[in-house]
Amino acid sequence: MSLKAFKTRSNAPELMDDLDLPESELRAALADLRKVNTLLGGHAVGIAGLKPYLSEASETPCHILDIGCGDGEFLRHLASYCQKKDLKVKLTGWDRNAESLEAGRKKNGKQIQISYELRDVLEYPELPEGPFIIICNLFMHHFRDGEILKMIGHWKLSGCKAIVINDLDRNPLAYYLFRLFGVIFMKSKVAIHDGLVSIQRGFRSSDLIHYSQALGFKAFQIRWKWAFRYLWVLNMNEKE
Repeated sequence: MSLKAFKTRSNAPELMDDLDLPESELRAALADLRKVNTLLGGHAVGIAGLKPYLSEASETPCHILDIGCGDGEFLRHLASYCQKKDLKVKLTGWDRNAESLEAGRKKNGKQIQISYELRDVLEYPELPEGPFIIICNLFMHHFRDGEILKMIGHWKLSGCKAIVINDLDRNPLAYYLFRLFGVIFMKSKVAIHDGLVSIQRGFRSSDLIHYSQALGFKAFQIRWKWAFRYLWVLNMNEKE
């Protein structure tokens, strides 16, 4: 693939976005992608984006809404982190895949309290009442530019305190390293296919700056993180 292919975002479909994908193939793909995410420390990026808001939590729990949560892997990681730091949080996960949400409920156990709700963000469901933080982990790249602008514009008016987005750097080096890693360590062809497409659907910092300005945000941060991630934080408080 030529370097020119990475100049603009791809609109190629991901296999796991198909709700008719057999459950066995979905589980295998998620297991492989979870392995990659764990090895590359992907949860740390989301935690880094939330830390300033978690530190504000005292007697009132900080409500975190994970949009596109899958089976809640990040939320369980966040719950463990907050328990160790004695931070009070309320955790909610949204996803449009009922099977993923049910898998998350089974994995929670008795010690972790996470609410899972079946929601399709493109239907623009009503958001929670009261102050909350939205986080999206490796979710935003699934959408076209126009959809991203419309979704975040809707969230901006919802009363949330901030939007934290952890997503992929559209980087040719990341693409070729993932392809090599996939051949060696991954069993699922779906995961390999979708991992490569995801990188092509990822972002450059110029994309994120454009979105932020188009949406009228004056307070935003864009930071590159290992491994080939961007942490994009949109603050509702323009003084931040």
